[in-house]
Amino acid sequence: MAARGDQKEFRRRVDDAVAVLFALVTEAISGGTSALLDHDTERAQAIIDGDKGIDDRCDELIGVVKERLSSAVLDAEELEYLVAVLQIVPELERSADLAEHVASQTLENLSEVITARSRGLIQSMSDVAVQMWQSAGTAFRRGSRDAAPALREADDEIDDMASRLVIEATREGADPQVAAQLALLARFYERLGDHAVNLAARVDQMAAPRRLVRLSRPERERRDSESLPEKRGGVRRVMHRLSRLRVVPHDDAFFVLFRSAAENAIECAGALGRLAAANGDAAGALETVTECERRGDELTVELLRRLDASFVTPYDREDIHALTEEIDDVVDDMFEAASVLQFALHDQRPPELLEIAELVVTMCDEMLALIECLETKNGARLRLERIEGLERQADAAYRRGLARLFDGDYEPLEVIKLKDVLQSLEGSCNAVEDVSDVVESILVKNS
Repeated sequence: MAARGDQKEFRRRVDDAVAVLFALVTEAISGGTSALLDHDTERAQAIIDGDKGIDDRCDELIGVVKERLSSAVLDAEELEYLVAVLQIVPELERSADLAEHVASQTLENLSEVITARSRGLIQSMSDVAVQMWQSAGTAFRRGSRDAAPALREADDEIDDMASRLVIEATREGADPQVAAQLALLARFYERLGDHAVNLAARVDQMAAPRRLVRLSRPERERRDSESLPEKRGGVRRVMHRLSRLRVVPHDDAFFVLFRSAAENAIECAGALGRLAAANGDAAGALETVTECERRGDELTVELLRRLDASFVTPYDREDIHALTEEIDDVVDDMFEAASVLQFALHDQRPPELLEIAELVVTMCDEMLALIECLETKNGARLRLERIEGLERQADAAYRRGLARLFDGDYEPLEVIKLKDVLQSLEGSCNAVEDVSDVVESILVKNS
């Protein structure tokens, strides 16, 4: 096991690196907005160029953490900490990308053509986002567990302002290109708020009392476990000892339920794809989506009940709970998209809407394959990379779709309806990526 002093010093260095990333993202959000509203192209370019430095910092930190995971025999506390860092850093990197996207709007001369009301909403969203990120960073440094609730309220405030900005963008006589840029900008701030909430929740989990405790054991059993062919960290030693005592469950009920939930998402995605393509019985497709949403809720309840009733679970309870909720979110976002799409069956639809709907189907297929990797322990890396690539395609299609909606060929009411559909479809893709993040952390913990 790593020496306690070495472990403490390593954690201090990692904490410092993460704290710096929080500060850099916060600064980029504030600076990107100021550059946009002041039309400061030099400052905007500095933020755009600086995003590469943040990416490099994230890659370096992830490399250091993974090296620690592979080269040291870790106790349960350090293992949980390192896995949490692996979950936090990608969100920091994605948030820095969003701040860079805000700054890049400066180069489109947006500030010179928007209304005073739009400027005020952008500044207000930025102010709230900066405060949220400052709070999340402070919570990380202090190990605080009370930041998430307040950040959720602030996130709701950003969502409300983003909706108002889109309405302002679609007012009569608005320039279509400007409207598209403003809608995209609103989405950037929404996602920055979402990431701040997610990070505060992860900090809450990190600061919670340890979930894995050391068990006393006879000297002979200790020698037996230490003579195992491979070195084991605290978690694996505990699970090995429990398996010797025959208290680790041998049924695969959790895996069966997770597979069922993923298969339900696939069925829902297929029906949504038919609805998006206006291909065949729209009423039947909508009914299928509704039924899948109901079945998804039932599976979620069943998983949570089993989790509550199980004394020993195959993975950490927090991970099982998170995976359950994330899979449910995939179906919920598809149901939300279908709920709006039913009122736009006869509207002209941007081709990107169907493109994203097809990507949702493919991502759900990959999600099921990834869920199965929890049992087989094989092939997960390929599935994770595919999901990441598909999510990027969905992001690009979402941006093109917004630009098309605001190009002047669509009526304002159509724009509002179809924008919400695009956003919900993209949300489904993001939710699948969130599922992949949880599965990856589970596999790292149990590798």
